This record gives sequence, C-alpha cells and structure tokens, in this order.
Amino acid sequence: MRRQMMPGRLLPIIFFLFLPVLLHSQDEASRGAVRGGLESNSAVYLDDAAIGPAPARWGSNNYLKLDWQRDSLSAGLQAEWYPQALAGYPSELKGAGLTGLYFDWQGRLVQLHAGSFFQQLGSGLLMRSWEDRDLGLNNCITGALASFHTAGRAFEAKAFGGFPKYGLWPSTGSAVAGLDLSLDLISAFAPESSHSLRLEGSVTDRIAREVEDGVSFLAHTAGFDLPVHTPGWSARMFYAWEGFSLKAEYVGKGRDFYAEQLPGAHEQYRLKPGNALLVEASAAVGPFSGSITLRRLENMASRIFNTTASPSIANTLNYLPSLCMQQTYLLAGLNPYVTYADGEAGLQGDLFWNFRRGTALGGRYGMRLHICGSWIEALPFALPDRETSHLAYRDINIDLERRWNRSFKTIFFVSIQENSPTHGNRKATNAQNVFVIDGLYKFSPIASLRIELQYLYSQELTRDWMAALAEFSLAPHWSITLSDMYNHGSTGVHYFNVGAAYSVSSFNISLQAGRNREGFVCSGGVCRWQPAFSGAVLRVQWSF
Repeated sequence: MRRQMMPGRLLPIIFFLFLPVLLHSQDEASRGAVRGGLESNSAVYLDDAAIGPAPARWGSNNYLKLDWQRDSLSAGLQAEWYPQALAGYPSELKGAGLTGLYFDWQGRLVQLHAGSFFQQLGSGLLMRSWEDRDLGLNNCITGALASFHTAGRAFEAKAFGGFPKYGLWPSTGSAVAGLDLSLDLISAFAPESSHSLRLEGSVTDRIAREVEDGVSFLAHTAGFDLPVHTPGWSARMFYAWEGFSLKAEYVGKGRDFYAEQLPGAHEQYRLKPGNALLVEASAAVGPFSGSITLRRLENMASRIFNTTASPSIANTLNYLPSLCMQQTYLLAGLNPYVTYADGEAGLQGDLFWNFRRGTALGGRYGMRLHICGSWIEALPFALPDRETSHLAYRDINIDLERRWNRSFKTIFFVSIQENSPTHGNRKATNAQNVFVIDGLYKFSPIASLRIELQYLYSQELTRDWMAALAEFSLAPHWSITLSDMYNHGSTGVHYFNVGAAYSVSSFNISLQAGRNREGFVCSGGVCRWQPAFSGAVLRVQWSF
C-alpha cells in the first residue's frame, strides 16, 4: 500500500552534494543565508529486576535539517535516520529517509511552494500536519501550496494538495487536498475600529488511492463499499475587542470507516460521518484574566489511511489535544487523560489573578494565582454499555506562585483528578490528589537551586506515590538534575534518575540515566505510550 519514494542508500549522496554548496553560500551574502540543525537522541536499555526486561537493547533517533534563503527564494531539506527507533516510538520509524524537501517563493502578496510543508486549518480539528519529535510524529505533506493575501491581509486564500508522510515516506496510498479562505471584515470596511472580526472557512478531501486488503474485506462483509473521497469542512469566527476575545469553530467530516464497539465486546464496522464544535472565550480586566473552552467531538479521528492494525500516532491527520491542563510535574502527569475522539463533550476554564506589588496580598514582589478546571463526559453513542453520557475525566488545579525576596520564589500546586479507565463506559473511576511544593533559590546571578517535593494520594491503581527533584544550574552552561519517584502505596519501586546538561552557544548536550515508569508521554495534549525501561539517554543538539 505504501511505497518508498527514495532508497535510504541515496541519502549520503544527497548530503554530500547539497551540504557543501549551501555551507559555501554562507561566505557570500549574495548567495543567501543557510541555517540548519542536527539532533541525535540515543538510548541504551538495561534489564531491571524491579520493572522487567529491557524493551530493546538500544535505540537512536537522528535528524538533520537545512534551510537556505535569499530574498524571496528559499529551499530546504530534512533527513531522519532510525537504525533502531527509541522504545515507545512508532514502529514505522525504521531506516533512513529524506522526510522533507522544499522550494518556496514569496512575493509581496503571493506565495508558491513545492515539496514538503506543514499546514493547519483553524484549530487543527479539521486538519493539521506538524512535527513533534517527542512523539515521533511528522505528517508533513509532500505536494504543492499556493497562497494569496491582499495588502493588510484583510483577505487571505490558500490551496494545497499532496501526500501526507507516514513513517519515513509520503503515503502514496492516500492524498489530501484543501482550500482555506479568511476575511477580516473590520479591517476591510472599518480599518479605524478597535474591534476585530474575522470569518474563515475551509474544505478538505482525503483521497484513498489504495485501500488495505483487511479493511476492504471488513467493509464488504458489513455490506458497504469504502468511499474514495472523505470530504471535510470548517466554518470559523474570531472576534476581539480590547481585553475580550471569542472564537467559534464548527467542523464536519464525511463518512469514514469506523469499528463500532457493541455490548459484549463485539465489533461492528460502519461508515459514519463526524462533526466537532469548539468555542473559546477569554477576557482580561485589571489584575484578572480568564478563559473558557467548550468542545464536542463525534467520530473525529482522522487518519492518513484506514487500517485494521492498532492505532499509531504516526497515522494522524488532525489535532485533538486533551481538553484539560497539560501537567508538567512528575506525579500530576502520572495518569494523563487522552482525548476520546469517538465521542466526548467537555469544558475547560482558567482564571488568573495577579496580586500587584505593594498590596496586602501581593507583598513587596507580587503573587500570582492560577485556577484551572476541566469536566469531560463521554457521549452515549460512543459507549456500548450506556444510554446516557458519563464522566470520562474531571480535574481542578490550583497554582500559587509567590516571590519572597530577590533570591527566593515558591510555587504551591494542588491537582485533584478523576479519570475513567473506560472513557465513561463503566461507573468505576480512578481518583488521585497531587500536592507539590516547588522552590527556587538564587545564590548569585548565575547559580540557582530548584527543589520539588510532591505527593500523590489515591486509593486506586498503584495507590500512593511520593517524588522529589533537585536541579542545580550554573548559567548559562551547566544544569544537574536528581529525581526519584517512589510508589510506596503498592509496588515499592523507586524510579531514580540523574541527569546533566551542558550548553554553549547553539550547542546542547545532555545525559540522563535511571529507571522510567511505563505510561503515556504527552506533548501539546497529544500522547504516545512509553514502556518502562532502565538505562541511559544521550541527547545532542546543534543549530548553525
């Protein structure tokens, strides 16, 4: 179904031909400027009696990116090499591939682009192609894009088409095309107004040029033919005035192949349309600011191609981040919520209060309070054993940051979470309460020490946890970290980690060694599964 566009053996030839030419151009301004970057992430895995055998013996993800620009012309390439991908990354990442190659011309009002590109329509519910190396995701489109805008950008239009990348190569079995229009009404008809009102619309089409045999068989057995075209559309509105803004987006999706779960764990295969609604509002008044987001999803999983295999994050064509706070503390992110694309509805609210300096609560240096909460329910049509919607996830988070003097700052954080392991299909939920004290002390302008103390209380899953982290920094070069997560409520396993990082100019190198728990690794609200492992991870980054 998917053919490689270029043998991996040709990559060294491309590098040696293209790299010297671009690097030489840096010596002569008339030939343009070159920028690029190298990144290598490698790991060695060890057997561990406490958590089990190593998922692999080693892994290595490597990236090279080069960009050249002169006036309105630009070109670039990206190459990736996975002699063996890091544990937990999509199995499609294997070998070497030229994962990006483009040529671009930008005039005053027009842009013409050929080759690989990333594209997002609206919030990404309808379509998003992007790269996230922490997830192992890069679904760039290889094809062509043309865009036009008027002076002042009151009107913008773009059209594109091509083949989404799957693994290391464009998926020639599927193609995608789209058109996007945007009109700023206030700018066009009342440019002096303090208001802003923009209307946008998009249409897309995913074209199934080839179909997996297993999917064709299941569709035929269920009594329907798979459509070649899966259309999509989006209507969006954005309004802003002084400290207030409002966004609204409605997305529709044509009939697509779905495996529908039935009572008794049976599956039924159907063609089902999808839709989504997103509303975001925010306001800021004096020391207060806040936002609220409402979202409803129905059959909104959008894939590059349909398959009977287990879902892979590499097979993704839109952006469905979890509608809750993206946790950064070790224990608060221990059991993250993952979006239920088949059917969920929820809301998230944020409130910020900045206590100004010199006030009774703000003190000499001020204080910041952040309260965030989410409530998400799975919809009944996506629950085989339920006739009404039921709780899938809820949380409330309180984050209080205060600076006590020029040298010392603290953060007190509380997160109360309740998560359904069946996305609301059963009544049972897992609840956990997380408490964090985070302190930063500066010994001098370059030396600082940050300490985190965390505790997780729960009666479910692996019950209680405690964690501690210490990070010592010598700016701008050195950082040393020591951490431990201890599951004293159930397994009695320690997850020790020690790491060091060194930076100079645009070169960064870091080494981390220890034991890591299995679970989801999330970036931007999107998650992939990470197996437990013990070992060491080396990361090298160089930008030039």
